[in-house]
Amino acid sequence: MRIRVDEIPESGRSLRFQWSQEDLSRFLPPDDPFEIKLAQPIHVRMELQKRPDHVEVTGKISGTVQVICHRCLAPFLFVLEEVIDLVMVREEDVPEQEETELEEEELEFDFFDGEVIDFDHLVAEQVFLALPVKTLCSHNCRGICPGCGRNLNEEQCACSQETESSPFSKLEEVKSKLPPQGRE
Repeated sequence: MRIRVDEIPESGRSLRFQWSQEDLSRFLPPDDPFEIKLAQPIHVRMELQKRPDHVEVTGKISGTVQVICHRCLAPFLFVLEEVIDLVMVREEDVPEQEETELEEEELEFDFFDGEVIDFDHLVAEQVFLALPVKTLCSHNCRGICPGCGRNLNEEQCACSQETESSPFSKLEEVKSKLPPQGRE
């Protein structure tokens, strides 16, 4: 959904729409390894206020997304409840400067071409920012067995559990096979 800034009345404008899997898929890579899917359409509610030098966007994005747990690789539902509070600034009004790390207060700003705001891009950005870096089905997720690949949350592993004194014991074994170094 794209809206021209000159079509926003002085009193503001309300937007309410749903975002489908098809909308999300346009922003995902073709072979997305994380398999992000919408369990239900995302509900978007936004209020737009036009100011002389920017547009204020406030609102909420809510819905349920199916993601993959990074430990056990099982799909699970993640609830999105993301509050939007952005200031949309024209790209041409941004001063040229060297690339630097963003400060926390600068994350409240986004940019548009000065004429049209692409709300599909804005919603996609907010959805991806709302997802945690490491998605876990639960804090107590036990993951998968490194030997047989079984989900340890669902069943016990049948692999032999060899306990080593140190995770570096194999390196000690390799080191013992090397010729001794001469000392001068």
